[in-house]
Amino acid sequence: MASMELDCWKGDWGLPSVDSNCLIVMAYAKFAGAPIKLRRTNNPWWSRTGELPTFRSENRVLHKPIEIINYLKDHNFSADEEVPEKDQMTAYAFSSLVEYKLLPALLYTWWMDAKNYVEFTRAWYAKALPFPFNFFIPGRIHKAVIKRLESSRGGPHVEDGELENILLKDARECLNLLSARLGDKDFFYGNTPTFTDAIVFGHIAPLLKAPFPSSKLQNHLKGCPNLCAYCGRILQRYFPPDPEDNTRPKAKPEEKPDDPFEDPHKLRNQILSVGFAAIAMVAYALLSGLVQVEFVSEQENDEESSPPELEEFEFDDDDDTT
Repeated sequence: MASMELDCWKGDWGLPSVDSNCLIVMAYAKFAGAPIKLRRTNNPWWSRTGELPTFRSENRVLHKPIEIINYLKDHNFSADEEVPEKDQMTAYAFSSLVEYKLLPALLYTWWMDAKNYVEFTRAWYAKALPFPFNFFIPGRIHKAVIKRLESSRGGPHVEDGELENILLKDARECLNLLSARLGDKDFFYGNTPTFTDAIVFGHIAPLLKAPFPSSKLQNHLKGCPNLCAYCGRILQRYFPPDPEDNTRPKAKPEEKPDDPFEDPHKLRNQILSVGFAAIAMVAYALLSGLVQVEFVSEQENDEESSPPELEEFEFDDDDDTT
């Protein structure tokens, strides 16, 4: 069988990944017993495609969770074999419900809620992403989410407060329906998790675990104890903490631990990163006016052969360089 590899965002807050799409694929692969070689990263630039998740097998590269899951099913890794045929359509209906009702509110909570974006989301990505990508990737995602939600929920004329109310109302209704459907069962369709469980878990787990300063939707989720227990159950059964993380001795400086994902072009990539960072810093200094360069005529250079005076490079003390 051809090998299967998955690049995905790294985890935090007790989650194997912070990204919903990555969690969906990772969960379904676990449920189906698919032997996927996992590579966690906080740098989509080095995923070879610039997107996460990235799934590779048999010269195919896939990004959308549904495409990856269908690929696994086509290769006999299915978590839905025990779902009765009469429930198959219901399962996909729940998937559509989550995508239409819950996902927009999750995007708003992460990227448009002013308090969350400034104090949590932007700060987390700025710390997690390597320089200089941490300067522009959060802002790019922020703008893309605004455009997406405004176009799907009434256009830019909708006031932010009104948009928030619409999205939160839909999300609360969705969570209530999911809670009622789950009831006291371990999973949505019996004793084993399915496609529906991967979709629901991938969306609500980050909402439950992320330390949002503004937690309106999170508080509603915490008011659904069966959904909270459901997330904990999946994490405990399928994503237990690695005991070696706290017990493995640190390698000595002269030793180099084995890394199955060692990049053969690591040195080249480091040099390119440093070069790009230097160019970005110089461009930022020039465009922001932090450094101003004055050109003198050739005649003036002939008349004065001494080195250029300091006045030729003006540093604006009023600029915020932090």
